[in-house]
Amino acid sequence: MAVTEQTYDGLVDAIYGLIFGEATWEVFLDRLNAIIPGGKTTLFYHDAARSEGASHIDRGFDEKWVEAYASHFASINPWGEAMADMPLWKGFVAEDMLPRADFRKTEFYNDFWRECGETGIGMTLLKNEGRVFNISSSIAIGEPEDNRVFANLLTRLAPHLHRAVVYFDSAMGPKPISEMDGRLFDAIGVGVLMVGRGGKLVSATDLGTQALESGRCLRLGFQGNVEISDPDARSRLNRMLADREEDERQQVVTVDGTKLTLIKLRKARASYFFDAPEVAIIIETPTPTVQVGDFVLRERFGLTKAEIRILHGLIQGTSINELAINANRSRETIRSQVKSIYAKTGAKSQVELFRLVYFREQPRSFL
Repeated sequence: MAVTEQTYDGLVDAIYGLIFGEATWEVFLDRLNAIIPGGKTTLFYHDAARSEGASHIDRGFDEKWVEAYASHFASINPWGEAMADMPLWKGFVAEDMLPRADFRKTEFYNDFWRECGETGIGMTLLKNEGRVFNISSSIAIGEPEDNRVFANLLTRLAPHLHRAVVYFDSAMGPKPISEMDGRLFDAIGVGVLMVGRGGKLVSATDLGTQALESGRCLRLGFQGNVEISDPDARSRLNRMLADREEDERQQVVTVDGTKLTLIKLRKARASYFFDAPEVAIIIETPTPTVQVGDFVLRERFGLTKAEIRILHGLIQGTSINELAINANRSRETIRSQVKSIYAKTGAKSQVELFRLVYFREQPRSFL
């Protein structure tokens, strides 16, 4: 089964709706379930060390199933330890963790999982010393290679889901971009422009302002309106501002190597933004603009050169295995250095590391 571009765009649209306060996680999960055979999806955490876990948000699973997982079946989840070793932000099929034939022999499958499906897909969103926060969907039918199309879809959605997860965890809930000052977007190298009627610039993050000042693909006109250099992209923006209901609410164009995502904001949520902007423009340059200063990491946290390299890898989502291979060191050595990083910074999760490095905020407990 192939996933159409229209379906993919709808999922991306729902993700940005989360960030801009126009949708909920349930909307996104429902859209994902609609394309997966017998799909049921959950956002959940699992702690391999404590053999415990629970669903945070789920769609398709009944309440009894969710309670049973938290009270007992999380402790015997045969995928539990393997999930901690899966790379961040890369979709996987269940068979990447455990052969299906072995999975079917487990109590977890026979007394629990088979009620909702034969197998599953997932992706790790956050991890911290064996504790993971995942998105996972059950699948009723299909062989591993048939289902990999859905795992690959999660990988393709990963950059967008990353923004939603970072935004919600760091902001402790959806807030308008004006309240966040665009820091989270800037920190991951993404600029945002909020555009109102007639193309007037309503607000911008720092990187959005930099993109306007560079004039490479868009600039600010004399009347304060945003002008895009590419005729096709400019036409799409104008159509969105003209309130043409038949057009897609989310469109993506590339202008001079810069990716622009245009998102039509629903009028019902206009009060969430300065001067009721009508279109958001997400600006992604090929290379992130913001970088972590190694000098600050050494002076502020006392990290060694090796620990700084690992910290950069952790923030970029590199797994322990990949870090070990890249550094030509054992997994145990890398794990020891990771523990040292968390101890020196006081962070409890990768998101806290992210905030500490970029925003110099004090850590707080996660989940």
